[in-house]
Amino acid sequence: MNILEIEKLTFAYDKQIILEDISLTIQENDFLAIIGPNGGGKSTLLKTILGINKVKKGKIKLLGSKVEKNI
Repeated sequence: MNILEIEKLTFAYDKQIILEDISLTIQENDFLAIIGPNGGGKSTLLKTILGINKVKKGKIKLLGSKVEKNI
């Protein structure tokens, strides 16, 4: 079972693109670490997965359900 599916995700603050064309699948029992430099988009990616940030392009499914902006 896929826990998380991300397809061609793009996110931007105003006109500045922060995440571009990201695709990722995490299956049950997989482990994931998100690492990178300060300002690299790690927190933005997590906020987008959780539905805090609205996706500009692409799709996110968490536990089989489409993620919508929650706030």
